[in-house]
Amino acid sequence: MSSFSSVLDVTKPDFDVEAYVVKLLREKSLDGLVKEEEEMVSAVRRLDSDVHQIVYENYNKFLTATNTVRKIQDEFTQLDSEMKSLSQSMTTISTLIGNLDGVLGEKRDDILQLGSSYKVVNSLKHIFDLPHVLQSEFDERNYGEVLRMFKLAEESLEQYKDVPTVQTVLQKSKKIYDMTENQLMDQLRNPASGAELVSEAVDLLLTIGRDEDEVQQVLLRCSEQSLREDLKELSSNHSDVLDLVDKASESFIPNLTLIATTHDRLFEEKRDELLAVLQTEMNSLHALVSKVFLSSMDAKDCSIVVRALDRYFRKISTCRHVIPGLDFLPLTIELINEVSKHEIDLSLLRIKEELKNSLNEVRKALINEEKDLSGLASKIEQVFVHQVKTALANLLLFTASDVTFANLPPDEFRQSFALNAHERLLVQAFHRFAELADEYESGAGETRFIDPRVLLVFSVALQHLSNKSAVYLLNLCREQFSLTPEEGLTDISVVTLEVKLRAQKLVRCYAEKTGLSMGETLVKGCTMLVQPAATPSAIRASVRRLVEEMNICDSELALLLGGDSKPKEARVSRRPITTALDAARDSLWCERIDFHLQIHFNRASIITVIVKVVLKIFIESIRLQTYSKFGVEQVQVDCYYLQRCLAALVSDEVVVNSMVDQALSSALKRCQDPVLVHPSRLAQLCEAPPASANRPSSQASSLGY
Repeated sequence: MSSFSSVLDVTKPDFDVEAYVVKLLREKSLDGLVKEEEEMVSAVRRLDSDVHQIVYENYNKFLTATNTVRKIQDEFTQLDSEMKSLSQSMTTISTLIGNLDGVLGEKRDDILQLGSSYKVVNSLKHIFDLPHVLQSEFDERNYGEVLRMFKLAEESLEQYKDVPTVQTVLQKSKKIYDMTENQLMDQLRNPASGAELVSEAVDLLLTIGRDEDEVQQVLLRCSEQSLREDLKELSSNHSDVLDLVDKASESFIPNLTLIATTHDRLFEEKRDELLAVLQTEMNSLHALVSKVFLSSMDAKDCSIVVRALDRYFRKISTCRHVIPGLDFLPLTIELINEVSKHEIDLSLLRIKEELKNSLNEVRKALINEEKDLSGLASKIEQVFVHQVKTALANLLLFTASDVTFANLPPDEFRQSFALNAHERLLVQAFHRFAELADEYESGAGETRFIDPRVLLVFSVALQHLSNKSAVYLLNLCREQFSLTPEEGLTDISVVTLEVKLRAQKLVRCYAEKTGLSMGETLVKGCTMLVQPAATPSAIRASVRRLVEEMNICDSELALLLGGDSKPKEARVSRRPITTALDAARDSLWCERIDFHLQIHFNRASIITVIVKVVLKIFIESIRLQTYSKFGVEQVQVDCYYLQRCLAALVSDEVVVNSMVDQALSSALKRCQDPVLVHPSRLAQLCEAPPASANRPSSQASSLGY
């Protein structure tokens, strides 16, 4: 089988063409044979091209090798001629030397003495030029070269200082040397000198034997002054905290590191004095940086603050390793915790400001007759949720993966920070929201004369927040910061209960203020004429207006809270009062009215509280008056109309019936000879159109209808 396969393989030496063709004819169709032919032609052409390419490359290599051999041959030929020329030159030189040796042999000693004299003269020339050379080097600030050259020549000059000329050279050189030494000391004392210049000056001064303690003290004073100049520049020239940290990283901290490195290299045994100086200056830098970090007043700059804090932390960590003994990492970690709390407080302040702005916009919208109360309530809730989520997103920057200090042990930063994010930001944000609700509920300051509908919208926003958004925000915070209830977190139910209580207070305040306003209007209209001269012929205008306002309020509540705004069909479910005896009897058995029942967030519950307040005011105003026979009849007509219209709006019509009975009973008790209108007459008057539609306005006004 193996031999048969090799016969059919075109790459093998024993390939059999006929067997291969027979195999193809037996196995392939006409199309397959054509395709096989095309592939073989293509392969042959490709092989032919490859062969041409190989031949061409080999030919080029052969030409290159030929040229290289020819070039080497030419170079060898030239080298042979040069060697022959060199041999001839060497022979000529040898001959000349032999001739000179014979001529100058007798004067060899004189020539040696002349050479020695030339060297001495040349040395003297350099000695006389020394002051000029030193001055030139001094002018070019090559102080190290000045000191080196003087030290080399000093010993020789001292040997011949009795010679006046040499003494003059020595004095001039010494003067330049002293100037160089003083210049180095000035360079060391100058705070404007760079660290490299200071290091060079210290090295040179120690090299020439200057007192080590003096140089070390000057170096410390100079370093301290230089660092203070850097601090002064930093404190007066920065745009924000990130700019401050960047400039400190470019100037103060590198200088601090270089000073420490230089001092350790030269005065390693006096390291304690260095650390005392560096500790003082680092305290000043840390105080400056802390002040700028904690002076930030805009929560929007949180990302800049985190970047600056991370760079500062990295620089301090580097200093800790470069300068052993100078460890400011604990103070830096403490600063990180303080800055994180400061940013939380700023975010909390911003949330409260945005809530105040949102409520002011609601007040303006209601002044401009905005009808979409549901949209206004949703806006307040959305503003709170958006601001809290924005604040949480900003605080998450403190724990980002690219922030170095986020990788600190949890007990040093992350654990306390996460707890503060939940308790100091989120829980406190709900507290601030609740405090704002208390402020509106108390009516203190600028909230004293607000539209009561603002309280209603605010209460609905709080109710919606407690039902859903509060739980969502608390769970979101716990998830983002990996918190568990075991870490002492405020329970979600505590937060939602606080928000619900504020919603209850606000909606009650709204109902009481609305009822008070309607009741005062009703009382003003009813007390204008308490002693009419004739039997009543219509419902008083103030009573009709009260019913209209109550229907408008009912419609607004239905749009805001949902439910059917159409009142249920009014029906009189009790026997009408026809005599004073009936009124007295019913007043004994009237229902006790509770004004402090919990208000539910639905139309009927809120309207019921408003109606209670209005009717209570109406009853108290009746108890302050005395009535004639016709006055009692007018009160009866008004009470019947109120009972008929308001009972359809409230959740329990017994409340209206009982309070209307109290009002009529109070009027009967304040009349000497009360006579009540017949029930059929009452129904007729209530169904009649308003008096102003049939009478002139002046007449209606005079009757007080």
